[in-house]
Amino acid sequence: MIEKFRRVRIDSDLYELEIDGGKFTRVEFDRGDRTPEIGEGEWDAAGLLYMPTLADMHCHLDKHFIGERWRSRKRIDTLPNQLHREKELLASLSGTVEERARILLNLMLSHGTTRIRTHVDVDPELGLKHLEAVLKVREEYRGLMDIEIVAFPQQGLLRSRSYGVMREAMQSGADLVGAVDPGGLDRGIEPCLEQVFGLATEFNAGVDIHLHDPGHLGVYTIERMAEYAGQTGLQGRVAVSHAWGLGQITEAESADIGHKLREQGVSVITSVPIDRQMLNVPQLSSMGVDVRVGTDNVLDAWSPFGSGDMLERLGRLAEKCYWVEDEQLLGAYRYGTDKQLSPKVGDSADFVLVDAMNLEHAMASAPPREWVIVGGKPVAGRRFEGGLNK
Repeated sequence: MIEKFRRVRIDSDLYELEIDGGKFTRVEFDRGDRTPEIGEGEWDAAGLLYMPTLADMHCHLDKHFIGERWRSRKRIDTLPNQLHREKELLASLSGTVEERARILLNLMLSHGTTRIRTHVDVDPELGLKHLEAVLKVREEYRGLMDIEIVAFPQQGLLRSRSYGVMREAMQSGADLVGAVDPGGLDRGIEPCLEQVFGLATEFNAGVDIHLHDPGHLGVYTIERMAEYAGQTGLQGRVAVSHAWGLGQITEAESADIGHKLREQGVSVITSVPIDRQMLNVPQLSSMGVDVRVGTDNVLDAWSPFGSGDMLERLGRLAEKCYWVEDEQLLGAYRYGTDKQLSPKVGDSADFVLVDAMNLEHAMASAPPREWVIVGGKPVAGRRFEGGLNK
Protein backbone atom coordinates (compact mmCIF):
# COMPACT_ATOMS: atom_id res chain seq x y z
CA MET A 1 0.00 0.00 0.00
CA ILE A 2 1.16 3.52 -0.80
CA GLU A 3 1.65 5.80 2.19
CA LYS A 4 1.49 9.58 2.04
CA PHE A 5 2.60 12.27 4.44
CA ARG A 6 1.18 15.70 3.73
CA ARG A 7 2.41 19.12 4.81
CA VAL A 8 5.85 17.96 5.90
CA ARG A 9 8.20 20.89 6.53
CA ILE A 10 11.56 20.67 4.77
CA ASP A 11 13.55 23.85 5.29
CA SER A 12 10.91 26.57 4.95
CA ASP A 13 8.52 24.81 2.55
CA LEU A 14 5.82 22.17 2.89
CA TYR A 15 6.04 18.94 0.93
CA GLU A 16 4.00 15.84 0.26
CA LEU A 17 5.93 12.60 0.58
CA GLU A 18 4.70 9.46 -1.16
CA ILE A 19 6.13 6.10 -0.12
CA ASP A 20 5.84 2.66 -1.65
CA GLY A 21 7.69 -0.45 -0.55
CA GLY A 22 9.43 1.45 2.22
CA LYS A 23 11.03 3.97 -0.17
CA PHE A 24 10.20 7.50 -1.27
CA THR A 25 8.54 7.44 -4.67
CA ARG A 26 7.50 11.10 -4.84
CA VAL A 27 8.69 14.26 -3.08
CA GLU A 28 6.92 17.41 -4.21
CA PHE A 29 5.66 20.75 -2.95
CA ASP A 30 2.40 20.53 -1.05
CA ARG A 31 0.30 23.29 -2.60
CA GLY A 32 -2.56 22.76 -0.19
CA ASP A 33 -5.06 22.18 -3.01
CA ARG A 34 -5.82 18.54 -2.21
CA THR A 35 -8.87 17.24 -0.40
CA PRO A 36 -8.65 17.86 3.35
CA GLU A 37 -9.82 14.33 4.17
CA ILE A 38 -7.14 11.95 5.37
CA GLY A 39 -7.51 8.52 3.87
CA GLU A 40 -6.09 5.15 4.81
CA GLY A 41 -2.33 5.19 4.77
CA GLU A 42 -2.22 9.00 4.83
CA TRP A 43 -1.00 11.35 7.57
CA ASP A 44 -1.15 15.09 7.95
CA ALA A 45 2.14 16.35 9.41
CA ALA A 46 0.61 19.83 9.79
CA GLY A 47 3.93 21.59 9.30
CA LEU A 48 6.11 19.37 11.48
CA LEU A 49 9.78 19.35 10.48
CA TYR A 50 11.43 16.46 8.61
CA MET A 51 14.66 15.00 10.00
CA PRO A 52 16.39 11.77 8.94
CA THR A 53 16.59 9.05 11.57
CA LEU A 54 19.73 8.77 13.66
CA ALA A 55 22.55 6.27 14.20
CA ASP A 56 24.03 5.61 17.66
CA MET A 57 27.42 4.04 17.11
CA HIS A 58 28.26 3.19 20.71
CA CYS A 59 25.83 1.83 23.28
CA HIS A 60 25.41 -1.10 25.67
CA LEU A 61 21.96 -2.72 25.49
CA ASP A 62 22.79 -5.21 28.22
CA LYS A 63 24.06 -2.92 30.97
CA HIS A 64 21.63 -0.10 31.80
CA PHE A 65 19.56 0.08 35.00
CA ILE A 66 16.38 1.68 33.61
CA GLY A 67 13.37 0.32 35.49
CA GLU A 68 15.49 -0.97 38.38
CA ARG A 69 15.71 0.44 41.90
CA TRP A 70 18.32 3.11 42.47
CA ARG A 71 21.90 1.86 42.70
CA SER A 72 24.44 4.06 44.48
CA ARG A 73 27.72 4.58 42.66
CA LYS A 74 31.26 5.39 43.73
CA ARG A 75 33.75 7.62 42.02
CA ILE A 76 35.82 5.54 39.61
CA ASP A 77 39.26 5.13 41.16
CA THR A 78 40.86 2.38 39.07
CA LEU A 79 39.51 0.51 36.07
CA PRO A 80 39.93 -2.95 37.67
CA ASN A 81 38.02 -1.82 40.77
CA GLN A 82 35.24 -0.37 38.65
CA LEU A 83 34.97 -3.55 36.60
CA HIS A 84 34.55 -5.53 39.82
CA ARG A 85 31.84 -3.13 41.05
CA GLU A 86 30.05 -3.34 37.69
CA LYS A 87 29.98 -7.13 37.88
CA GLU A 88 28.37 -6.95 41.32
CA LEU A 89 25.79 -4.36 40.26
CA LEU A 90 24.81 -6.23 37.09
CA ALA A 91 24.39 -9.45 39.07
CA SER A 92 21.97 -7.65 41.41
CA LEU A 93 19.55 -6.53 38.68
CA SER A 94 16.07 -8.05 38.68
CA GLY A 95 15.36 -7.68 34.97
CA THR A 96 16.72 -10.03 32.33
CA VAL A 97 19.13 -8.98 29.61
CA GLU A 98 16.34 -9.39 27.06
CA GLU A 99 14.08 -7.09 29.04
CA ARG A 100 16.82 -4.49 29.42
CA ALA A 101 17.62 -4.61 25.71
CA ARG A 102 13.98 -4.05 24.76
CA ILE A 103 13.62 -1.17 27.21
CA LEU A 104 16.60 0.69 25.80
CA LEU A 105 15.73 -0.09 22.18
CA ASN A 106 12.22 1.29 22.67
CA LEU A 107 13.63 4.41 24.30
CA MET A 108 16.12 4.94 21.49
CA LEU A 109 13.48 4.31 18.84
CA SER A 110 11.24 6.93 20.49
CA HIS A 111 14.15 9.38 20.07
CA GLY A 112 14.39 8.62 16.35
CA THR A 113 17.39 6.28 16.43
CA THR A 114 17.08 3.41 13.95
CA ARG A 115 20.66 2.21 13.68
CA ILE A 116 22.90 1.22 16.59
CA ARG A 117 26.15 -0.50 17.41
CA THR A 118 25.95 -2.25 20.76
CA HIS A 119 28.82 -3.73 22.73
CA VAL A 120 27.73 -6.90 24.54
CA ASP A 121 29.71 -8.39 27.42
CA VAL A 122 31.23 -11.84 27.06
CA ASP A 123 33.76 -13.53 29.34
CA PRO A 124 34.39 -17.02 30.76
CA GLU A 125 32.12 -16.34 33.73
CA LEU A 126 29.18 -14.90 31.74
CA GLY A 127 29.70 -17.10 28.75
CA LEU A 128 27.40 -16.11 25.89
CA LYS A 129 24.31 -15.35 28.01
CA HIS A 130 24.24 -11.64 27.23
CA LEU A 131 25.02 -12.19 23.57
CA GLU A 132 22.34 -14.83 23.09
CA ALA A 133 19.75 -12.51 24.64
CA VAL A 134 20.72 -9.56 22.45
CA LEU A 135 20.79 -11.75 19.32
CA LYS A 136 17.24 -12.84 20.10
CA VAL A 137 16.05 -9.29 20.61
CA ARG A 138 17.79 -8.18 17.41
CA GLU A 139 15.57 -10.55 15.47
CA GLU A 140 12.49 -9.12 17.19
CA TYR A 141 13.44 -5.60 16.09
CA ARG A 142 14.48 -6.50 12.55
CA GLY A 143 12.84 -4.01 10.22
CA LEU A 144 12.71 -1.37 12.95
CA MET A 145 16.34 -1.14 14.03
CA ASP A 146 19.57 -1.99 12.26
CA ILE A 147 21.65 -3.51 15.09
CA GLU A 148 25.36 -4.30 14.93
CA ILE A 149 26.79 -6.36 17.79
CA VAL A 150 30.33 -6.14 19.13
CA ALA A 151 31.54 -9.10 21.19
CA PHE A 152 33.00 -7.19 24.11
CA PRO A 153 35.39 -8.65 26.72
CA GLN A 154 34.75 -5.87 29.26
CA GLN A 155 37.03 -7.48 31.86
CA GLY A 156 39.96 -7.45 29.43
CA LEU A 157 40.57 -9.88 26.60
CA LEU A 158 43.88 -11.13 28.01
CA ARG A 159 43.17 -10.30 31.65
CA SER A 160 40.04 -12.47 31.76
CA ARG A 161 41.35 -15.12 29.35
CA SER A 162 38.41 -14.52 27.05
CA TYR A 163 39.86 -15.57 23.70
CA GLY A 164 37.92 -18.85 23.67
CA VAL A 165 34.56 -17.30 24.52
CA MET A 166 35.21 -14.48 22.06
CA ARG A 167 35.71 -17.05 19.33
CA GLU A 168 32.42 -18.69 20.32
CA ALA A 169 30.75 -15.27 20.23
CA MET A 170 31.88 -14.69 16.66
CA GLN A 171 30.69 -18.16 15.67
CA SER A 172 27.32 -17.36 17.27
CA GLY A 173 26.65 -14.22 15.23
CA ALA A 174 28.49 -11.20 16.64
CA ASP A 175 29.48 -8.74 13.91
CA LEU A 176 32.60 -7.13 15.34
CA VAL A 177 35.47 -8.09 17.62
CA GLY A 178 35.94 -5.85 20.64
CA ALA A 179 38.54 -5.25 23.32
CA VAL A 180 39.35 -2.65 25.95
CA ASP A 181 42.63 -0.84 26.71
CA PRO A 182 45.18 -3.33 25.32
CA GLY A 183 47.92 -1.45 27.17
CA GLY A 184 46.40 -0.10 30.37
CA LEU A 185 44.11 -3.02 31.26
CA ASP A 186 45.44 -6.04 29.36
CA ARG A 187 49.10 -4.99 29.78
CA GLY A 188 49.93 -6.40 26.38
CA ILE A 189 49.24 -4.27 23.31
CA GLU A 190 50.74 -6.67 20.78
CA PRO A 191 49.24 -9.96 22.05
CA CYS A 192 45.84 -8.28 22.49
CA LEU A 193 45.80 -6.81 18.99
CA GLU A 194 47.08 -10.08 17.52
CA GLN A 195 44.11 -11.91 19.04
CA VAL A 196 41.59 -9.24 18.05
CA PHE A 197 42.71 -8.93 14.44
CA GLY A 198 43.22 -12.67 14.18
CA LEU A 199 39.59 -13.26 15.12
CA ALA A 200 38.41 -10.47 12.82
CA THR A 201 40.31 -11.97 9.90
CA GLU A 202 39.10 -15.50 10.64
CA PHE A 203 35.45 -14.44 10.78
CA ASN A 204 35.60 -11.66 8.17
CA ALA A 205 34.42 -9.22 10.83
CA GLY A 206 35.04 -5.64 11.88
CA VAL A 207 36.93 -4.38 14.94
CA ASP A 208 35.85 -1.85 17.56
CA ILE A 209 38.12 -1.33 20.59
CA HIS A 210 37.36 0.76 23.69
CA LEU A 211 40.43 2.88 24.26
CA HIS A 212 40.58 4.98 27.42
CA ASP A 213 44.37 4.86 27.73
CA PRO A 214 45.73 8.41 28.01
CA GLY A 215 48.16 10.43 25.94
CA HIS A 216 50.90 8.71 24.04
CA LEU A 217 50.02 5.23 25.32
CA GLY A 218 46.63 5.61 23.67
CA VAL A 219 48.11 7.17 20.54
CA TYR A 220 50.65 4.37 20.16
CA THR A 221 47.86 1.80 20.46
CA ILE A 222 45.88 3.62 17.76
CA GLU A 223 48.93 3.69 15.48
CA ARG A 224 49.34 -0.06 15.91
CA MET A 225 45.63 -0.57 15.20
CA ALA A 226 45.99 1.36 11.95
CA GLU A 227 49.00 -0.76 11.00
CA TYR A 228 47.13 -3.96 11.81
CA ALA A 229 44.18 -2.75 9.70
CA GLY A 230 46.49 -2.36 6.72
CA GLN A 231 48.29 -5.66 7.29
CA THR A 232 45.05 -7.67 7.59
CA GLY A 233 43.12 -5.96 4.79
CA LEU A 234 40.53 -4.60 7.22
CA GLN A 235 40.73 -0.99 6.04
CA GLY A 236 37.35 0.68 6.52
CA ARG A 237 36.25 -1.91 9.10
CA VAL A 238 38.20 -0.84 12.19
CA ALA A 239 37.05 1.67 14.83
CA VAL A 240 38.50 3.15 18.00
CA SER A 241 35.85 4.06 20.57
CA HIS A 242 36.54 6.98 22.93
CA ALA A 243 40.20 7.45 21.92
CA TRP A 244 40.70 9.80 24.88
CA GLY A 245 44.43 9.98 24.20
CA LEU A 246 43.76 11.92 20.99
CA GLY A 247 42.41 14.76 23.09
CA GLN A 248 45.57 14.93 25.21
CA ILE A 249 48.17 15.61 22.53
CA THR A 250 49.16 18.64 20.47
CA GLU A 251 47.34 19.63 17.31
CA ALA A 252 50.38 18.68 15.24
CA GLU A 253 50.51 15.23 16.84
CA SER A 254 46.77 14.84 16.26
CA ALA A 255 47.23 15.71 12.59
CA ASP A 256 50.02 13.13 12.28
CA ILE A 257 47.86 10.31 13.65
CA GLY A 258 44.92 11.62 11.62
CA HIS A 259 46.78 10.97 8.37
CA LYS A 260 47.39 7.36 9.43
CA LEU A 261 43.74 6.88 10.41
CA ARG A 262 42.54 8.22 7.07
CA GLU A 263 44.99 6.15 5.04
CA GLN A 264 43.92 2.92 6.74
CA GLY A 265 40.21 3.77 6.99
CA VAL A 266 40.13 3.61 10.80
CA SER A 267 37.09 5.33 12.32
CA VAL A 268 36.99 7.09 15.67
CA ILE A 269 33.82 7.09 17.76
CA THR A 270 33.26 9.63 20.52
CA SER A 271 30.54 9.86 23.15
CA VAL A 272 31.34 13.59 23.52
CA PRO A 273 32.65 13.44 27.10
CA ILE A 274 32.26 16.52 29.29
CA ASP A 275 34.63 15.38 32.03
CA ARG A 276 37.81 15.13 29.95
CA GLN A 277 39.44 16.27 26.71
CA MET A 278 37.75 15.01 23.55
CA LEU A 279 39.50 14.08 20.31
CA ASN A 280 39.75 17.01 17.89
CA VAL A 281 36.59 16.38 15.90
CA PRO A 282 36.81 19.43 13.58
CA GLN A 283 40.45 18.76 12.72
CA LEU A 284 40.14 15.02 12.13
CA SER A 285 36.93 15.40 10.12
CA SER A 286 38.50 18.07 7.91
CA MET A 287 41.33 15.62 7.21
CA GLY A 288 38.90 12.97 6.01
CA VAL A 289 38.91 10.76 9.10
CA ASP A 290 35.58 9.01 9.65
CA VAL A 291 34.27 10.40 12.96
CA ARG A 292 31.12 8.95 14.53
CA VAL A 293 29.13 9.64 17.70
CA GLY A 294 27.43 7.38 20.24
CA THR A 295 25.63 7.89 23.54
CA ASP A 296 27.44 5.13 25.50
CA ASN A 297 26.38 5.15 29.17
CA VAL A 298 22.68 5.33 30.03
CA LEU A 299 21.96 5.04 33.77
CA ASP A 300 24.44 2.23 34.37
CA ALA A 301 27.29 1.25 36.68
CA TRP A 302 29.51 3.94 35.19
CA SER A 303 27.17 6.90 35.28
CA PRO A 304 23.69 7.82 36.58
CA PHE A 305 23.30 10.16 33.61
CA GLY A 306 22.36 9.62 29.97
CA SER A 307 19.09 9.62 28.07
CA GLY A 308 19.94 7.57 24.99
CA ASP A 309 18.94 10.58 22.86
CA MET A 310 21.33 11.06 19.95
CA LEU A 311 19.86 14.46 19.10
CA GLU A 312 20.79 15.71 22.57
CA ARG A 313 24.27 14.22 22.17
CA LEU A 314 24.77 15.94 18.81
CA GLY A 315 23.73 19.22 20.42
CA ARG A 316 26.38 18.60 23.08
CA LEU A 317 28.95 18.03 20.34
CA ALA A 318 28.02 21.37 18.74
CA GLU A 319 28.30 23.15 22.09
CA LYS A 320 31.64 21.57 22.91
CA CYS A 321 33.03 22.53 19.50
CA TYR A 322 31.54 26.06 19.74
CA TRP A 323 29.46 25.50 16.62
CA VAL A 324 26.70 28.10 16.50
CA GLU A 325 26.46 29.04 12.83
CA ASP A 326 23.78 27.42 10.69
CA GLU A 327 26.16 25.42 8.51
CA GLN A 328 28.00 24.21 11.61
CA LEU A 329 24.77 23.03 13.24
CA LEU A 330 23.78 21.19 10.07
CA GLY A 331 27.27 19.70 9.96
CA ALA A 332 26.91 18.48 13.54
CA TYR A 333 23.73 16.58 12.63
CA ARG A 334 25.62 14.66 9.97
CA TYR A 335 27.76 13.02 12.66
CA GLY A 336 24.62 11.23 13.82
CA THR A 337 23.11 9.97 10.59
CA ASP A 338 24.13 8.10 7.47
CA LYS A 339 21.12 9.47 5.58
CA GLN A 340 20.63 12.61 3.51
CA LEU A 341 19.20 15.61 5.35
CA SER A 342 16.37 15.94 2.79
CA PRO A 343 14.35 13.08 1.28
CA LYS A 344 15.13 11.91 -2.24
CA VAL A 345 13.19 9.54 -4.47
CA GLY A 346 14.58 6.05 -3.98
CA ASP A 347 15.80 6.63 -0.43
CA SER A 348 14.52 4.53 2.47
CA ALA A 349 11.60 6.32 4.10
CA ASP A 350 13.06 6.48 7.62
CA PHE A 351 12.50 9.87 9.21
CA VAL A 352 11.37 11.82 12.24
CA LEU A 353 8.85 14.64 12.54
CA VAL A 354 9.35 17.32 15.19
CA ASP A 355 7.93 20.73 16.08
CA ALA A 356 10.83 22.99 15.10
CA MET A 357 11.47 25.89 12.73
CA ASN A 358 14.31 24.13 10.91
CA LEU A 359 16.99 21.52 11.46
CA GLU A 360 19.29 24.07 13.05
CA HIS A 361 16.61 24.89 15.62
CA ALA A 362 16.03 21.19 16.28
CA MET A 363 19.77 20.69 16.81
CA ALA A 364 19.82 23.42 19.42
CA SER A 365 16.61 22.49 21.25
CA ALA A 366 16.22 18.69 20.88
CA PRO A 367 12.41 18.86 20.73
CA PRO A 368 10.27 15.80 21.47
CA ARG A 369 9.95 13.41 18.55
CA GLU A 370 6.30 13.59 17.51
CA TRP A 371 6.46 10.77 14.97
CA VAL A 372 9.18 8.28 14.13
CA ILE A 373 8.66 6.65 10.74
CA VAL A 374 10.48 3.52 9.54
CA GLY A 375 9.90 2.19 6.06
CA GLY A 376 7.09 4.69 5.60
CA LYS A 377 5.13 3.58 8.66
CA PRO A 378 4.88 5.37 12.03
CA VAL A 379 6.42 3.17 14.73
CA ALA A 380 7.09 5.51 17.67
CA GLY A 381 6.95 9.07 18.89
CA ARG A 382 4.82 11.17 21.18
CA ARG A 383 1.77 11.06 18.88
CA PHE A 384 2.10 7.41 17.92
CA GLU A 385 0.32 5.75 20.85
CA GLY A 386 -2.59 8.19 20.73
CA GLY A 387 -3.50 7.28 17.18
CA LEU A 388 -1.63 7.53 13.92
CA ASN A 389 -3.86 10.12 12.25
CA LYS A 390 -3.84 12.69 15.06
